[in-house]
Amino acid sequence: MWKCTNCHHVELGSVKPERCPVCGAEAEKLLPHEVPGIKGEKTLQNLKAGFIAESQANLRNLAFAMKAEQEGYPQLARLFRAVAEAEAVHAFNHLRLLGAISGTQENLESAFEKENLASNAYPRFIKEASEEDNPHVARIFGYSRDVERGHARLYSKALDHMVSDVDTEYYVCGVCGYVSDGILPDECPICGAPKEKFRRVV
Repeated sequence: MWKCTNCHHVELGSVKPERCPVCGAEAEKLLPHEVPGIKGEKTLQNLKAGFIAESQANLRNLAFAMKAEQEGYPQLARLFRAVAEAEAVHAFNHLRLLGAISGTQENLESAFEKENLASNAYPRFIKEASEEDNPHVARIFGYSRDVERGHARLYSKALDHMVSDVDTEYYVCGVCGYVSDGILPDECPICGAPKEKFRRVV
């Protein structure tokens, strides 16, 4: 296994890649990475596949819960949320065993780098959705691009908050995912949703 010292991505495989597959850093930025107590490449690949599958199941069940609430089935919504929580536990366990969770400062740096990479991918997604006459998809990709940039800024500020021990409340737009740091806006600056669409993160 190899760990990128630039974006902290952990790459499985015995052969060192020429570049980090996430951030494109040169090979010298990739250092050998061992996971204590885990032997064999197949086990590591299965942990990675399990993490991806469990993460997707978590989000899928949360989406199913939202739909059940909209259709007036609160009991089913609770069931979907409960199963989503269980899938999140599984995903966390797989990620932990992969050795992909570090100290908080390194996690913040990794999250910051990955948000920058994500926002850089969206211009192509927007262009291709527009070229294929999917303006509604291009609009959602545009929201994601703009929000990802904001996430990177939040992580950067959080490093400062960590040092000065600042306590901040966060509000998330339920339409586009914009995160407001400390202030509940009257209107989302990304998609224009009213403040009623925001929820406070506890």
